[in-house]
Amino acid sequence: MSRFMPTMSALLLAGSLSATSAAYARGGFASENPFAAEHIEALPPEIQRKLSARARACGNKAAAAHYFSVTIGANGEQFLSLHFEEFSCRARTTLCQGDLCLHEVYLRSRGKHRLVFSVHARDLKMVEVESTIGLEVVGGPARGRYQWSRRRFVRMSTRKE
Repeated sequence: MSRFMPTMSALLLAGSLSATSAAYARGGFASENPFAAEHIEALPPEIQRKLSARARACGNKAAAAHYFSVTIGANGEQFLSLHFEEFSCRARTTLCQGDLCLHEVYLRSRGKHRLVFSVHARDLKMVEVESTIGLEVVGGPARGRYQWSRRRFVRMSTRKE
Protein backbone atom coordinates (compact mmCIF):
# COMPACT_ATOMS: atom_id res chain seq x y z
CA MET A 1 0.00 0.00 0.00
CA SER A 2 2.81 2.44 0.83
CA ARG A 3 4.50 1.95 -2.59
CA PHE A 4 1.13 2.56 -4.30
CA MET A 5 0.53 6.04 -2.78
CA PRO A 6 3.67 7.79 -4.14
CA THR A 7 3.00 6.35 -7.61
CA MET A 8 -0.64 7.46 -7.52
CA SER A 9 0.37 10.93 -6.30
CA ALA A 10 2.89 11.26 -9.11
CA LEU A 11 0.28 10.27 -11.71
CA LEU A 12 -2.25 12.78 -10.35
CA LEU A 13 0.37 15.54 -10.32
CA ALA A 14 1.45 14.75 -13.90
CA GLY A 15 -2.19 14.79 -15.08
CA SER A 16 -2.92 18.16 -13.50
CA LEU A 17 0.30 19.67 -14.89
CA SER A 18 -0.61 18.38 -18.35
CA ALA A 19 -4.06 20.03 -18.21
CA THR A 20 -2.56 23.29 -16.93
CA SER A 21 0.08 23.23 -19.68
CA ALA A 22 -2.59 22.73 -22.36
CA ALA A 23 -4.60 25.66 -21.03
CA TYR A 24 -1.47 27.81 -20.84
CA ALA A 25 -0.58 26.91 -24.45
CA ARG A 26 -4.04 28.10 -25.60
CA GLY A 27 -3.48 31.46 -23.95
CA GLY A 28 -4.04 30.62 -20.31
CA PHE A 29 -7.09 30.71 -18.14
CA ALA A 30 -7.07 34.40 -17.20
CA SER A 31 -5.82 35.81 -20.51
CA GLU A 32 -8.68 34.39 -22.62
CA ASN A 33 -10.57 37.20 -24.39
CA PRO A 34 -14.15 37.26 -23.08
CA PHE A 35 -15.42 39.10 -26.18
CA ALA A 36 -15.70 37.10 -29.40
CA ALA A 37 -17.13 37.76 -32.87
CA GLU A 38 -18.78 34.32 -33.01
CA HIS A 39 -21.34 35.43 -30.42
CA ILE A 40 -22.52 37.99 -33.00
CA GLU A 41 -22.13 35.74 -36.05
CA ALA A 42 -24.53 33.17 -34.53
CA LEU A 43 -27.37 35.73 -34.45
CA PRO A 44 -29.96 36.25 -37.24
CA PRO A 45 -28.70 38.36 -40.20
CA GLU A 46 -31.05 41.32 -39.56
CA ILE A 47 -29.76 41.61 -35.99
CA GLN A 48 -26.14 41.21 -37.13
CA ARG A 49 -26.59 44.20 -39.46
CA LYS A 50 -27.89 46.38 -36.60
CA LEU A 51 -25.01 45.25 -34.38
CA SER A 52 -22.45 46.07 -37.08
CA ALA A 53 -23.78 49.64 -37.16
CA ARG A 54 -23.56 49.84 -33.35
CA ALA A 55 -20.00 48.50 -33.46
CA ARG A 56 -19.01 51.24 -35.92
CA ALA A 57 -20.42 53.83 -33.50
CA CYS A 58 -18.40 52.15 -30.75
CA GLY A 59 -15.20 52.39 -32.78
CA ASN A 60 -14.47 48.67 -32.95
CA LYS A 61 -15.51 45.41 -34.59
CA ALA A 62 -18.66 43.66 -33.36
CA ALA A 63 -17.88 41.24 -30.54
CA ALA A 64 -19.74 40.13 -27.44
CA ALA A 65 -19.49 37.97 -24.35
CA HIS A 66 -21.22 34.61 -24.08
CA TYR A 67 -24.43 35.88 -22.42
CA PHE A 68 -24.92 38.89 -24.72
CA SER A 69 -27.93 37.20 -26.31
CA VAL A 70 -30.50 35.04 -24.55
CA THR A 71 -33.50 33.29 -26.10
CA ILE A 72 -36.73 32.04 -24.57
CA GLY A 73 -39.94 30.67 -26.01
CA ALA A 74 -43.49 30.21 -24.77
CA ASN A 75 -46.87 29.62 -26.36
CA GLY A 76 -45.30 29.24 -29.82
CA GLU A 77 -43.45 32.57 -29.69
CA GLN A 78 -39.67 33.02 -29.65
CA PHE A 79 -37.98 36.03 -28.02
CA LEU A 80 -34.34 37.07 -28.10
CA SER A 81 -32.85 39.60 -25.69
CA LEU A 82 -29.60 41.53 -26.19
CA HIS A 83 -27.64 42.79 -23.18
CA PHE A 84 -25.30 45.58 -24.28
CA GLU A 85 -23.23 45.57 -21.09
CA GLU A 86 -21.89 42.34 -22.68
CA PHE A 87 -21.09 44.05 -26.04
CA SER A 88 -17.55 45.20 -26.79
CA CYS A 89 -17.60 48.99 -27.12
CA ARG A 90 -14.74 51.50 -26.82
CA ALA A 91 -17.18 54.46 -26.75
CA ARG A 92 -19.21 53.02 -23.86
CA THR A 93 -21.50 56.05 -23.59
CA THR A 94 -23.08 55.13 -26.94
CA LEU A 95 -24.66 52.10 -25.19
CA CYS A 96 -24.67 52.91 -21.49
CA GLN A 97 -25.72 55.84 -19.34
CA GLY A 98 -23.77 55.36 -16.11
CA ASP A 99 -24.62 51.87 -14.85
CA LEU A 100 -27.73 51.63 -17.07
CA CYS A 101 -26.98 49.87 -20.36
CA LEU A 102 -29.15 49.26 -23.38
CA HIS A 103 -31.23 46.06 -23.45
CA GLU A 104 -33.34 45.07 -26.45
CA VAL A 105 -35.93 42.31 -26.89
CA TYR A 106 -36.87 40.94 -30.31
CA LEU A 107 -39.79 38.73 -31.32
CA ARG A 108 -39.35 36.21 -34.11
CA SER A 109 -42.28 36.67 -36.44
CA ARG A 110 -42.68 35.28 -39.99
CA GLY A 111 -39.02 34.27 -40.08
CA LYS A 112 -37.72 37.73 -39.10
CA HIS A 113 -36.94 39.40 -35.78
CA ARG A 114 -38.60 42.68 -34.87
CA LEU A 115 -37.75 44.92 -31.93
CA VAL A 116 -40.57 44.83 -29.34
CA PHE A 117 -38.87 46.32 -26.24
CA SER A 118 -35.89 48.59 -25.63
CA VAL A 119 -34.69 50.04 -22.33
CA HIS A 120 -31.62 51.35 -20.51
CA ALA A 121 -31.41 49.32 -17.30
CA ARG A 122 -28.97 47.58 -14.97
CA ASP A 123 -30.39 44.21 -16.02
CA LEU A 124 -33.25 42.63 -17.91
CA LYS A 125 -34.38 39.06 -17.43
CA MET A 126 -36.91 37.18 -19.55
CA VAL A 127 -39.11 34.74 -17.62
CA GLU A 128 -42.04 32.48 -18.41
CA VAL A 129 -45.23 33.80 -16.78
CA GLU A 130 -48.63 32.08 -17.15
CA SER A 131 -47.67 30.43 -20.49
CA THR A 132 -46.36 33.69 -21.94
CA ILE A 133 -43.19 35.75 -21.51
CA GLY A 134 -42.50 38.32 -18.86
CA LEU A 135 -39.67 40.78 -18.34
CA GLU A 136 -38.03 41.80 -15.09
CA VAL A 137 -36.26 45.13 -15.54
CA VAL A 138 -33.82 46.19 -12.83
CA GLY A 139 -32.62 49.78 -12.48
CA GLY A 140 -33.62 53.01 -14.14
CA PRO A 141 -36.99 54.68 -14.63
CA ALA A 142 -38.45 51.66 -16.51
CA ARG A 143 -37.72 49.20 -13.69
CA GLY A 144 -40.49 46.76 -12.98
CA ARG A 145 -42.28 43.72 -14.36
CA TYR A 146 -43.77 43.50 -17.83
CA GLN A 147 -45.87 40.85 -19.53
CA TRP A 148 -46.27 40.06 -23.23
CA SER A 149 -49.80 40.87 -24.46
CA ARG A 150 -49.44 39.27 -27.95
CA ARG A 151 -48.50 42.71 -29.40
CA ARG A 152 -46.22 44.41 -26.88
CA PHE A 153 -44.90 44.23 -23.33
CA VAL A 154 -47.26 45.82 -20.79
CA ARG A 155 -46.02 47.06 -17.41
CA MET A 156 -47.50 44.96 -14.59
CA SER A 157 -45.76 46.51 -11.58
CA THR A 158 -42.92 48.74 -10.50
CA ARG A 159 -40.07 47.15 -8.58
CA LYS A 160 -38.54 48.90 -5.58
CA GLU A 161 -34.76 48.77 -5.31
